[in-house]
Amino acid sequence: MQNTTTEGRRLRDAGIAVATDATDPADVDAIDLLIARAAATGEAFSANDLRPHLPHGVRSAVIGGRFAHARRRGVIRPIGYVTSTDPGTHAHPIRQWQGVAR
Repeated sequence: MQNTTTEGRRLRDAGIAVATDATDPADVDAIDLLIARAAATGEAFSANDLRPHLPHGVRSAVIGGRFAHARRRGVIRPIGYVTSTDPGTHAHPIRQWQGVAR
């Protein structure tokens, strides 16, 4: 029997990959640039801060996937949680990030 945590991560990553592959590469690049710019400030930030600048209609799985990608690349690190300001999320907690000095 496979570890449920491992299987959950595999399914999460597969879903993110499908969403990202279905997204215009220019939108993916725009999200990556927004994250990099926020990280470069050294200030804490979350998706709340980037939302007004995100490409219109981009799925949340893509946005979350790009944050995860930036984390794996060592661009950002998690520092806590804040309340989401997106009305569709019903004020659930979302990660707060900070850029990693290089």
